[in-house]
Amino acid sequence: MDNTSFIEPTAGVSGWDVGSLQTQVLTHSYSDLSYSRPEFDVVLSRPLVSGIIKNVLPLAIITGISLLAFAMAAEDYNNKMALGITTLLSATAFHLSLLSGLPPTGYLTFADRMMIAVYVLFLFNIGSAVYLMTLARKNKKVQANVYNSKAQKILPILVIVLAVMTILI
Repeated sequence: MDNTSFIEPTAGVSGWDVGSLQTQVLTHSYSDLSYSRPEFDVVLSRPLVSGIIKNVLPLAIITGISLLAFAMAAEDYNNKMALGITTLLSATAFHLSLLSGLPPTGYLTFADRMMIAVYVLFLFNIGSAVYLMTLARKNKKVQANVYNSKAQKILPILVIVLAVMTILI
């Protein structure tokens, strides 16, 4: 194998930084014949600043808008639900556009883990609104206000846990 192979200095992939080149020769045997096949792996990475601006910032804004529902009064469950659902649709559309820019992989990427965390937050948001609606329809206003207050206190803890899990796992 030629260990002096290099990547052409002008080679590039739009939106990605081209990293190192790894080469190896794989041998495959078929009956009594052997064939060698060279394999070239090029490491690609996204530039950090543009990756954050293009992939993390829009999702953080959509999620932040959704989480404003927790600042609303318990009686505003209709508005909480509407805000949660419309921002969920926005996040889902963003997720689909994010997936179209990445090659398919057999493992979870950071973008996949980030979207799972966001979907958990949306589930908590919409689930809370549904529970508040159920309490309101049963005329349990005091219980609804207590639950709304507890949900507001749980939210920052949930965000921190999901952020740590997204980064570490």
